[in-house]
Amino acid sequence: MNGREISERSGSVIFDTNILIYLSKKIIKSKTIVTNSSAISVITKIEALGYDFSDKDEHKILLAMCDLLPVVSLTDNIAEATIMLRAKYRIKLADAIIYATALVEEKPLLTNNIQDFKSLNEGVELINPFSL
Repeated sequence: MNGREISERSGSVIFDTNILIYLSKKIIKSKTIVTNSSAISVITKIEALGYDFSDKDEHKILLAMCDLLPVVSLTDNIAEATIMLRAKYRIKLADAIIYATALVEEKPLLTNNIQDFKSLNEGVELINPFSL
């Protein structure tokens, strides 16, 4: 999949925490992946803003990204999907919430940590930003 294909799908994706960190460090350019339909899970916001930045400018970029992107709240449906994922796959809580958010919202998950989610066979499309 390339960037054009993401934009043809309206760019409707959920960002993993590592995506926000890469954006703040300018490892990924926002114009290639951020669209009107991009969103983050509430846990992504919590993890990202809790990241220990040595560069204050990176933290400012991250704050701006969290203000720009819609934040999907932890709903009962996401909580139930998270519980199912944790019981079935024994994954970390944060990863389970992020994946459950994509699952419930029926959106692909943009992540560089494909391996963290690859074993979850629940139908969420995993997209590596470095393969766009």
